[in-house]
Amino acid sequence: MTQSEAYRLLLTMMQDLKDDMAAEREASRQSRGAIRDRVEDVVERLGKLETTIAISGQVEAQVRTELDALRVLVEEQHDTVQPTIEEWRRIKTLGIGLWGVLALSGLSVVAFLAWAGEGAVNAIRAWLRIS
Repeated sequence: MTQSEAYRLLLTMMQDLKDDMAAEREASRQSRGAIRDRVEDVVERLGKLETTIAISGQVEAQVRTELDALRVLVEEQHDTVQPTIEEWRRIKTLGIGLWGVLALSGLSVVAFLAWAGEGAVNAIRAWLRIS
């Protein structure tokens, strides 16, 4: 092998090394770009997640506050209305009792008239004509 052939071979090897290094640099640049894009995506998603969590916490706190206020209002209204409810129950019980007494007295009158027969009916008719 001559000296010029050795130089050419050495230059070819150097050119191949240079091309390999350039390809490695380009691959490394693309890899770093992909990693940077993924990191930016993760950071953006994390920011959205933090915002969502913060809003969710605020909504939950507001709901709790509203529920507590409603609970207090219901208890106050219950205490205010309770005497009326008790009075209504008493009136209802009294009404049912009166209805029962009237029904029982009506049945008693009908039973008496059925037992007494025609004479009692004529006596009632005569009394109603005189009055």
